[in-house]
Amino acid sequence: MHQRTVLENGLRVVTAELPHTRSATVSVYVGAGSRYERDEEAGLSHFLEHMLFKGASRRPTAREISEAIESVGGVHNAATDREATLYYAKVPHTAALTVVDILADMVTEPVMDPAELEKERAVILEELAGVEDSPAELSAILVDETLWPGQPLGREIGGTPESVKALPLEAVVRYFRRQYVPGNMVLAVAGNVRHAEVVAAAEQWLGALAPAEPGPWYPVVPRNGAPRVRVREKATEQAHLCFAFPSVPLDSDRRFAVSLLNMLLGEGMSSRLFLELREERALVYDIHSYTSEFRDAGSLTIYAGCDPENARVTAEATIEETVKLLKGVPPAELQKAKEMAKGRIQLRMEDTRSVAGWLGSQELLRGKVLTVDEVVARFDAVTLDELLDVGREVLDPGKAVLAAVGPIDEGTFAGILS
Repeated sequence: MHQRTVLENGLRVVTAELPHTRSATVSVYVGAGSRYERDEEAGLSHFLEHMLFKGASRRPTAREISEAIESVGGVHNAATDREATLYYAKVPHTAALTVVDILADMVTEPVMDPAELEKERAVILEELAGVEDSPAELSAILVDETLWPGQPLGREIGGTPESVKALPLEAVVRYFRRQYVPGNMVLAVAGNVRHAEVVAAAEQWLGALAPAEPGPWYPVVPRNGAPRVRVREKATEQAHLCFAFPSVPLDSDRRFAVSLLNMLLGEGMSSRLFLELREERALVYDIHSYTSEFRDAGSLTIYAGCDPENARVTAEATIEETVKLLKGVPPAELQKAKEMAKGRIQLRMEDTRSVAGWLGSQELLRGKVLTVDEVVARFDAVTLDELLDVGREVLDPGKAVLAAVGPIDEGTFAGILS
């Protein structure tokens, strides 16, 4: 169970009191991500995330922020996605309210030193360079660009080296003031804490923020006949393939059926793709699938890494398995997927960081939080007919896109998606 309080300025506070734990995770979620950026601002949300660790009013250096958390044994980090930026620290529960102070200072009064910005620019460029050395990651980026071409949803979250080099301090500060407003933030805390004490700390450190309207996010635009197959030739030992199927958005009730489709298809070592392509045919070492849901769109993505000589047969076998799935699913297999989905969620809830993430992400992006029991009930309610109906809509090769990275060319996949 969780509790929710909205401060007068619009900032939302959600907590889960877990008195049996010795830890607490404090998270701040902000409506800032690549979907909020114009083309010339690509990577701005991620750049700002880095800058907020460089110092704030009450702890003006990166070292002071880190020492305040690590000196009690805590760990902290941040992440930027397409629709949200997250800052978190997991600490012994006795330090939870201190961490509210630390994160609140970071997201309200960062130092924004020009010299530190230039240092961090170099760090981010190294981070982007690291992506170039990860062909599996490159294929995932490329498939999103192919599914949502020429728009923020399909853009690499970190931007490009060119856009990062061009971002001035003024743009970072302006974006910070635009997005980091109380109605666009959620403080989520889970662990051995009391809701009333967290709310009091939020009032102290975040309650004085003036209300303001954040900048808008950019909706999905149609593909309009853009190419459905893209290959980036690269001298790698493996070919890295990604299929992406357009799927349902975050608020769709059908997302539970899509999640079960994903479980059946490519989640774990008992999934259909793993058993057929790896265990039976030895075409791959790694093959898996995953879903992504956003405010107005979604996707189901399949990744496979294979010998370049096997790229076409691996792609064909992958599509064959999606088609075969739609011909029928034994009731026992559907039940296994349901139990797997429910079990994975319940195992996640053992960790205060996961619980805080469960609360904060839902509150920010959906405006309401489903409990674990409510989600479990939604999975149990999915029927075989609903699963297959949704499957026929989502797993349509005629709507899919394919991206690949490796020593291959686009001709390798001719006719695969027809």
